[in-house]
Amino acid sequence: MPPSFTTGALVVFIAGTLAQIMMLARAWNEGELFPWGGLALAGAALSGFVLYRQTLAQRESGLTDGLTGLGNRGMFRQASDRAHGRRMGVLLIDINGFKQINDSLGHTSGDGVLVAFAEVLRRCAQRPDVPVRLGGDEFAVVLPDVARPEDAYEMAGRIAAALGTIAVDGRLVTLAASIGVAVTEPGELTHDEIVHRAGLAMRRAKSLGPDTRWAIWQESLASELPTAA
Repeated sequence: MPPSFTTGALVVFIAGTLAQIMMLARAWNEGELFPWGGLALAGAALSGFVLYRQTLAQRESGLTDGLTGLGNRGMFRQASDRAHGRRMGVLLIDINGFKQINDSLGHTSGDGVLVAFAEVLRRCAQRPDVPVRLGGDEFAVVLPDVARPEDAYEMAGRIAAALGTIAVDGRLVTLAASIGVAVTEPGELTHDEIVHRAGLAMRRAKSLGPDTRWAIWQESLASELPTAA
């Protein structure tokens, strides 16, 4: 928890709990446990519930991308680690030509493009799939329980089909992306290993040109593309 949460909500909770304990002790000494004793216990329980909800909200906000509302890199790893014992698919996605869009239209319009792209991922993802923004113009989708590898390939196809021309700040922008797909059998690959494979597949897709393309991890990619430093 960040310092503001610790010194804020936690202090308020402790103070409230002490007040409820003092009320309960006074009711006990005066022989008036009803109704004041019950009120004190109820107040303490309510304070605990509020703190619990605040803790959950804090944790959720720490796993969310502030611009798009998607999960962030922490959520990406968490979803991948949780699916380690199942057949899992990972898509790594990079928006093509985003630097040119950002440079020509400005950062505000660039942010609008990122938000629009995030909406495409939301529409294409189906529970329990987890779409995330890794940072900049890099996105990913974790498919934590695919029945067959083709499910991951179909997801890539849906995203590719959903991309097109959008209006951002009164200007038309064509969304295009490079998508890399990798699938692991239950317990076969670690998070870093499957991400590496999906990354190689994404680089293969990007090498095919500026239009939207997607590629599947194959053993040959390890030798065709040099490993990034």
